[in-house]
Amino acid sequence: MKRLAVVTVVALCAAVPVAHSQQIPRYDAAAYCRQLSDTGGGSAVVYNGCMEMEQNAYNKRKPQWTSLPEKTRSYCDSLARMGGGGSYTVLDGCIDMEIGAAGSTPAFKY
Repeated sequence: MKRLAVVTVVALCAAVPVAHSQQIPRYDAAAYCRQLSDTGGGSAVVYNGCMEMEQNAYNKRKPQWTSLPEKTRSYCDSLARMGGGGSYTVLDGCIDMEIGAAGSTPAFKY
């Protein structure tokens, strides 16, 4: 009985990342844009432009998130989180590049 409980817990823990990855990641866009803006002296233009870009990237990727390859979702999420809380603009750019690269693998020529 104890072994069955351990197996059940391990199976449930293994399923959590898969279920979680089915939803687009949650990043704090306002904090990301504030950090970016503060780096440039606290510009409202930078902050507002950043927030608009973050919203556009989120809106673009949310409906297609589950149809993207798991490997691409995982890699691009990790990349988007580098240096802080995450960026939908970085996530979007990464996904575009990964999909483009997967569709045009070059051959080595002698």
